[in-house]
Amino acid sequence: MTLEQLIARQREQVNTRISLRNQYATELEELRGADSVDEVKVEELRGKKAGLDAEITALRSKLTELEDEQRADDAAARLQREHTPSGAPESRGGEKDRAVVTEKRTYAPETDPQGLRFLSDVAADFLGNRQAGQRLEQHMAEERVERGEQLARAVTTGGAPGLVVPQYLIDMYAPKGRPGRRFADQCRQHNLPDTGMTVYIPRQTAMAEVAEQVNELDTVAENDYDDELISVKVRTAAGSQTISRQSVERSLGTEDIVFEDLLKSYDVNLDKMLITSPVWGLLAVANPITYTDADPTAAELYRKILGAAANVEDVLEDADEDDVFTLMRGRRWAWLSGEVTDKKPFIAQPGVPQGFGNSEGNGYAVPNGVRGYLPNGGPVVTDNNLPKGLGVGTNEDAVVVVARQEAHLWEDPAAPLFIRAETGPNTKKLGIDLVVYGYFAACFDRVVDSQGSPKAVHQKITGTGLVAPTF
Repeated sequence: MTLEQLIARQREQVNTRISLRNQYATELEELRGADSVDEVKVEELRGKKAGLDAEITALRSKLTELEDEQRADDAAARLQREHTPSGAPESRGGEKDRAVVTEKRTYAPETDPQGLRFLSDVAADFLGNRQAGQRLEQHMAEERVERGEQLARAVTTGGAPGLVVPQYLIDMYAPKGRPGRRFADQCRQHNLPDTGMTVYIPRQTAMAEVAEQVNELDTVAENDYDDELISVKVRTAAGSQTISRQSVERSLGTEDIVFEDLLKSYDVNLDKMLITSPVWGLLAVANPITYTDADPTAAELYRKILGAAANVEDVLEDADEDDVFTLMRGRRWAWLSGEVTDKKPFIAQPGVPQGFGNSEGNGYAVPNGVRGYLPNGGPVVTDNNLPKGLGVGTNEDAVVVVARQEAHLWEDPAAPLFIRAETGPNTKKLGIDLVVYGYFAACFDRVVDSQGSPKAVHQKITGTGLVAPTF
């Protein structure tokens, strides 16, 4: 018997018992309205009606399970029709034939553009709303079909599953190049391994050698290449917000604000950890360059940046100039832009847009995440997660020259992030905890010198020359 036939039979059984129960209820009302009440008959009908109520509840529970299974199967078949199987023959026009479908996802930009229904369902499911739970199950079934291998990673190390946020909501609330994680988006991206709390990356410890063969048949130079694996800890970025039951059931727009705030907070937290974490963060491992000046100028800072870039090139030797960028706060970029004059080096040069790479009105395309360019053509990325309270006066910021090829970031390809409601101490307060989390690993100090000691690649400029700028 097919699943459709089982569902049809189950519905028929439910309807039959509901009809019989209604018949008993009618008879019971007639008996109770008579002048002489037959108590024995009344109790008999009440017993039959109660028995049918129990049967109906059990049958409806089974029917719900079958319908859930049917919805999951339909979602799987629908998504399968949207993609051509691997190895499918190409049509004469060169494109693979595929079925065109118009079915919509449970949560789609057309039906839930702001994600209100999704987050409302997350909270409502926590409160026991069956319909909300069914929609979330349907959404997860769609995700499993579309991204099975990646979705297998959407669990904590303890194996507790979370809910995958629909991708279009991630794109809307936290697009690429977003202010919350500009440095993270510039890093060299890797996929986080399927399992484990450590990732490994090779580090070269000995180089091969090539030299002139002075005489024929002389033994040529040989120095064995060697490397080692360094371990990098997998870390967790997470945050939560507690919302009241009243805000879920009675207010408008609360979910939208909470959802957007959670996603942006996640990005800010991840980016800040990459930049400012002690021991392993970018600022912790970068080589320090001090810029001391009571009356700083753009020309002086620019020379420090050039010196830092030269240091990067000396360390790596084969650094691609297009792979090196300067990271600074937005206020520092605004100050530099205001220092443009008619004197060198701050004048328009061939191939470099006027005003440090301001792309407006000059037709110059600025890559994603790049704020503009320095006079030598070096790209600038602004990130306000860089600290601004450095120095004795706690009013200094930092400028970092970064080699992208040695800024490694592993993130779970199963992202979008995961969000779920959890029980906890807020339950008695009618509160619901919404949690967003994700795993990542980062390494900014892979390079070592010929003796095997760590050798700083990235260069950070700090000092009194970087006090809060005035305009």
